[in-house]
Amino acid sequence: MSQDTFREATRAMLYRMLYESRTADHNLLVDHYAEQMTRLFAAEAHAILNEVLKDSHARLDARLAPDPVSQGIANVQTTMQDLWRSFWD
Repeated sequence: MSQDTFREATRAMLYRMLYESRTADHNLLVDHYAEQMTRLFAAEAHAILNEVLKDSHARLDARLAPDPVSQGIANVQTTMQDLWRSFWD
């Protein structure tokens, strides 16, 4: 999951809200869509957390492996991830 998928899903919800706002009670509509956005955020956050945990598990397994090649690959992945983060921070 990414920010782009979250943004697109949120935009689609907001467009539906704008379309439905012509005939519906605005307070009920805002409550309904706030609940939907909260659920979407929770689902996206859960998916991102699962990705991080899977990646951490794979790296830990590689670092603890007796194979030096796997350990080297894990070190390279960590270095590349640190470089990537430094570009965005």
